[in-house]
Amino acid sequence: MVTTLCERWRTETHTFHMPLGETTVTLEDVSLQLGMPIDGEPVTGGSSGNLLQLCQDLLGDIPPENMITGNQIKLSWLNSRFRGLPDDATLAIVGQYARAHILILIGSMLMPDTSASLVHFMFLPLLMDLEHISNFSWGSAVLACLYRALDHNTKFHQDNIGGCMLLLQRWAWERFTCISSEIQPVTEDEIVAGLAFPLSVRWCRQTRFVFHDQTTVVGFRKKFDQINQSRFIITNALLFCFLKFPSFFFFKLLTLIFAVFMDTISTTTC
Repeated sequence: MVTTLCERWRTETHTFHMPLGETTVTLEDVSLQLGMPIDGEPVTGGSSGNLLQLCQDLLGDIPPENMITGNQIKLSWLNSRFRGLPDDATLAIVGQYARAHILILIGSMLMPDTSASLVHFMFLPLLMDLEHISNFSWGSAVLACLYRALDHNTKFHQDNIGGCMLLLQRWAWERFTCISSEIQPVTEDEIVAGLAFPLSVRWCRQTRFVFHDQTTVVGFRKKFDQINQSRFIITNALLFCFLKFPSFFFFKLLTLIFAVFMDTISTTTC
């Protein structure tokens, strides 16, 4: 599926060219599919300074020379070094393990390179203050990395692809019903319990595949060539949940408005 989508990717517009027109992954998709923040401080950084000392300060250990490639750490070292948290771990050690596992997620799933075996040092300073991590716009960085990976994949000599394939796959399943699997419907109780968000978790409820030839590039090409309006979903599934359970979402909206109102009142009083 990814190969077929890459064939339809255009670097000039950062969109997939389909029979019905152009479409692409947006920040809204990142937010709904992965539940990642798309507002906040930009995810930027450099690779200057004493990187080994930075590892010692934030991870509590320095990787061996053979586990460093340029300005990148091998994920295999992070996986083996921070496999299990000690029973007598202090709060500082817990923070070190948390940073290591976040680096693993970044390098293997969210913003991997074509090897999916390395993670850049530049992300480590952003993890210095664990309470501040949520203030960064990680979703924007994931989307930019995916766009860049798709651009590079259009080159004839490129064999592998980087970027968040989980996002691309879930987006395609959400938008193109002709290639997606059937999933069990979400109940109101599950929505209230928060089991329907982010939307990617819904695809763990697959019941069966729509067609059997979807594992071949030829099969996906045929399906994409035959796409019509009824097989392309424009609206995100969250809106369908709103239409199906309007009372629940309306109650949540009123709760949010009341909370903002009370916060405004308390601020004015102070």
